[in-house]
Amino acid sequence: MADTDPIKKILFITLSNLGDAVLGLPAFDFLKRQCPQARITVIASPRTRVLFERHPDVDRLLVFDKAGALRGKIDLFHQLNREGFDVVVDLKNTFYRWGVKARHKNPAWLRFPAWVEHASEEHLYKAVVALKGPAVTREDLEEHNCRRNPSFISAKDNQAVDALLGRHGVRPQDDFVLLVPGARSDLKRWSREGYAEVIQSLRQAYHLPVIVTGEEAERPFIREILSLSAETVIDLCGQLSFGGLAALVARAKLVVCNDSGVVHLASYLNRPVVGIYGPTNYRRYGPWSPRGIAVRRDVLCAPCGRARCRYDRPTCVSTIRPYDVLLAVRLALENEEPDPPERRYRRILVARSDRIGDVLISTPVLKALRDHYPSSFIAMMVAASNRELVEGNPYLDQVILLDKDAKHRGLWGTLALSRLIRRSRFDVAVILHPTARVHLICFLAGIRERIGYDRKAPFLLTQAIPHRKQEGLKHEMEYNADLLRPLGIVELPRQLTLPANPAADRKVDELLRQKGVGGRDLLVALSPTSSGPPRNWPVAKFAALADRLSLIPGVKVCVVAHADHRPVTRQMIELATAPVMDLTGAFTLSELGGFFKRCRLVISNISGPAHLSVAVGTPVISVFGGNQPGLSPTRWRPLGPRDVAVHHKTDCPVCHAHNCARGFACLEAITVEEVLGHAERLLGLKVKESR
Repeated sequence: MADTDPIKKILFITLSNLGDAVLGLPAFDFLKRQCPQARITVIASPRTRVLFERHPDVDRLLVFDKAGALRGKIDLFHQLNREGFDVVVDLKNTFYRWGVKARHKNPAWLRFPAWVEHASEEHLYKAVVALKGPAVTREDLEEHNCRRNPSFISAKDNQAVDALLGRHGVRPQDDFVLLVPGARSDLKRWSREGYAEVIQSLRQAYHLPVIVTGEEAERPFIREILSLSAETVIDLCGQLSFGGLAALVARAKLVVCNDSGVVHLASYLNRPVVGIYGPTNYRRYGPWSPRGIAVRRDVLCAPCGRARCRYDRPTCVSTIRPYDVLLAVRLALENEEPDPPERRYRRILVARSDRIGDVLISTPVLKALRDHYPSSFIAMMVAASNRELVEGNPYLDQVILLDKDAKHRGLWGTLALSRLIRRSRFDVAVILHPTARVHLICFLAGIRERIGYDRKAPFLLTQAIPHRKQEGLKHEMEYNADLLRPLGIVELPRQLTLPANPAADRKVDELLRQKGVGGRDLLVALSPTSSGPPRNWPVAKFAALADRLSLIPGVKVCVVAHADHRPVTRQMIELATAPVMDLTGAFTLSELGGFFKRCRLVISNISGPAHLSVAVGTPVISVFGGNQPGLSPTRWRPLGPRDVAVHHKTDCPVCHAHNCARGFACLEAITVEEVLGHAERLLGLKVKESR
């Protein structure tokens, strides 16, 4: 079997300890992302099976007990060999790593680069090397370590935790601090007095509910902590399954715990976590979430990594003061540490609820955010009709749809959407188009920072930037950039992005084949409609332009528009003497993008299709009307390097737009010959008059 053959079967052998197995989850996630069609078999221990037994990406789970009979281990070896795995990633370096045949394996002896410090990075590095070879850079590893898939938390786990918290008066939207003071080793357990003081200070300083949990065997220790604290605490000791604990950690505003598996669970779930460390090497086994802090004392003997202390009392843990832990808590909760940007904004919402072109011009915002905050969760809220413009965007993690005419109509619909967004716990919302509804939704969703313009209920924002778009002094994309400055971003890329859609491209190819369009035909698309008369070049001029374009050798002229604009395109086709391919209502937005990719040129009023053409890299000629600065080419011109904006200023003292009394003289002033000249230059061909 050649190395170029697709990977169909993967064997993933995880570690035996639950905390260590969580450290290996980024490696598992990497394998699934790289080989999404592969079937994955996982070998886990009885303790770590809880991570995988309900995981939707695990096709088969085998529980291996190292204390089991030898005969069972031999049978398992033969069974695995018969499977014919393509990849074996063994984080434990067991016998099966050596004996099971596979094209790709993680090396048995692997020397890690100096920049691989943490155990989670070591496990991920093994998986990356197994698939991609040893030439792995630090940037490669960081890129592969930026997504999480906590599918071991089921809907039932979340429902059970909601019900349990509800009985204690904690609502789904309420913040709380979670304390997990237990540890499997007494050597790693911080003092009961210290935890009691931390509880008291948390309650007094932040007025947040404090939840304490642990295993049933830890109940006596936890009871002593609670007896020393005069504050009200929610005691959930012994009441949670592993899935319930994970769901609780995912909800917590902050987790405080000893050096234990909970540190790694919180880190994997990207929750702020304060871990109290003693003999363990915190650089290798400490918190690894962006806002994780390891509290430790730099005593001479630490970190020793020993299971037993050679002194009567382990000073590495006993010398940690409540002040040390509370300082870490304050840094985690109040962001007073000089953190890199991704630690400040881990969940970002971008809102743009207006029209097609506006959404497309906003896509550079998504790339700028992803470049600046590579590990952050980024979502975008758009109108439901614009879903295809952003769904599948490589810089987005989620698309949120605002269906203001149906599902989210009225006050109750607005409240429902705000509740949905609240669950995502966004740190910041960037509202690119001001509407009172979107401002209200972000406010009700409890988003801590809300950045927008000082229009349409700006009192609902935390930072309102002066709205001067009507002045038309710069491009809409540059106005978008103004809203990103509070996030530390000063410049946007100029490239618009339309997500790839192979199915749409195939449909376009099939339609053009049915229309008799060959590979050598030069398609020129005309888009004669827009959102209103002030933007519409006369239909008769589009018809005359179609006649002239048809005289260019090899050119086939098409007309595209929404089905609602069929009367306009029908009129244009009737006025034209040359044949025009009518594609009115033929495409969805994704398909229209696929069609424009097949075109050599698009000629359009200033509207969504003009910017859609820019996004797919096809040159466009945009015809502008009106003399309002806010609707001028300065603000709305197409952004492609070869694109042309055609606009004539008139002597109108005031532009009345829709109420124009001069027959839209600005649009009438644009001649067919002028637009044709730009078309000939962009096509590199001339009209053949003798035709």
